[in-house]
Amino acid sequence: CTDFQTANFLRGRKLKVQFLLFTSSSPSCGELILAEGDIKNSSFNSSLETKIIIHGFRALGTKPSWIEGLVHAILHTSQVNVIAVDWVYGSTAAYPSAVENVTQLALSISQFISKLLALGVSGTSIHIIGVSLGAHVGGLVGHFHGGQLGRITGI
Repeated sequence: CTDFQTANFLRGRKLKVQFLLFTSSSPSCGELILAEGDIKNSSFNSSLETKIIIHGFRALGTKPSWIEGLVHAILHTSQVNVIAVDWVYGSTAAYPSAVENVTQLALSISQFISKLLALGVSGTSIHIIGVSLGAHVGGLVGHFHGGQLGRITGI
C-alpha cells in the first residue's frame, strides 16, 4: 500500500504528484502508479469507468481526512477504478504557492489521462472529482482535453 505524502510549510511548495489506484478488491490500499508500465501491470481495469479525485490546498501538509471516506463510498456503490491524485507536496505552505502549481498539476494529470486513453480507456468513461482548488485543476484538465472527458464535478 502507498499512502499520501506528508509535507510541511518549509518543504511543501515544490510539486510532487502521485497517482494512487483504489479498486473494489483493495479499497483501503492505494497502488502507486507512476508510469505507463505501472498501469499495465496494476489492478487497473480499462473496461471500467475511472474516477479521478483531486484534493485542494493543504495548509498543514497532511492527507485530506475525507479522501478515504469518498473512495470507500464510490467503491461501495459502483465497480470502478478510483485514482486519488496526491499533490500534498505542492499544495502546502502559502495558498499563492499552491495556486502557482495548478497549471503544472493539470498538465501532469492530463498526461496521465493520455496514457489511459492510449491503453484503450474511453474518454467518456473518465469522471474527475475536484475539491476546492482541485476543482479548478479538474476544470483545467477538462480544457486540456478539449471537453472530451465524460464528467467533471467541482466541489
